[in-house]
Amino acid sequence: MKVLITGCAGRVGEAVIAHLVASGFDVRGVDVADSFDGNIDYLKCDLLDADTLRPYIEGMDAVLHLAAIPAPGRGPNAQIFQINTAGTFNVFDVCAQHNVGRVVVASSINAIGYFFGAVPFEIDYLPVDEDHPKLASDAYSFSKQVTEEIGTYFWRRDHISNACLRFWAGLRPIDEMRKTTGDSFRSVKAFAEELLGMSQKDATDALQRMRAAYDDERRERRYELRAGKTSELTEDEHRLMTLRHNYFSFVALEDACRAMELSLTAEYEGSHPLLILDRNNTLMMDAANLAKRLYPDVSVQQALDGTQSLVNWKKAQDLVGFEAEISAAALFE
Repeated sequence: MKVLITGCAGRVGEAVIAHLVASGFDVRGVDVADSFDGNIDYLKCDLLDADTLRPYIEGMDAVLHLAAIPAPGRGPNAQIFQINTAGTFNVFDVCAQHNVGRVVVASSINAIGYFFGAVPFEIDYLPVDEDHPKLASDAYSFSKQVTEEIGTYFWRRDHISNACLRFWAGLRPIDEMRKTTGDSFRSVKAFAEELLGMSQKDATDALQRMRAAYDDERRERRYELRAGKTSELTEDEHRLMTLRHNYFSFVALEDACRAMELSLTAEYEGSHPLLILDRNNTLMMDAANLAKRLYPDVSVQQALDGTQSLVNWKKAQDLVGFEAEISAAALFE
């Protein structure tokens, strides 16, 4: 299969190139970097200029679209939105002109808007799935919401089958995560176990205090402004709230690369957001108790078993055959 990868010079791009080349794919890459030492056919390309992209898409079987500004605060809001959405539109539009019928797009958990949003809200239900309402209130998350709508548009207009992969927190090699964040995960897990051991009233009071402080930080748009103001929360409290707003879910980069390969090759039609994550919650704790104490106002629509994730992984399994091979348990080894 001949695949064009946009954003190939990024960390994820480099990893998936190595994965796809090892799997026998014929890979071509574009990025804004002046050069790329990746031993593939490479072209410097600004996706906002569709004419420069057109010659590189011709003859491709599929496109893996990774190019984007990856978080709030990495540029002005208008620039983030323009690059992430107009660039995506151009990729799909040129694919339509050259009869490329498969596009796989890097979306994000943040398409829902729960983590980075400047207007805090509570999720509607657990386990979270692809149908959860999207309530973005920051430019980055909104750009991912619109990116998925672009996929829907081009399926409707040109029958380009596409998968918008909502990668969860992590997205780094498991060995790197274990070395850099293993101690932090062990510390916050001990704190969470302490919280779950409290009386219901004491746990509720503690959670309300932490949520209020965390929501105040988001209202100040700290991610967008890249502000370094000291938090009112302790390190463990802040980590717990961060994990909470990432639904205690993660995916290792190795599994993300497998998900991209499967999404390029599986037989499906339509436009599909897919949640790409490990089946276990990041703290490897009892999921039912975690939901009860950390999301007391959220409806639990399906029984939670063991240490399972608070996010529903089944659509990706059913559509493209993806199952994570790296468990969150590896973070604690």
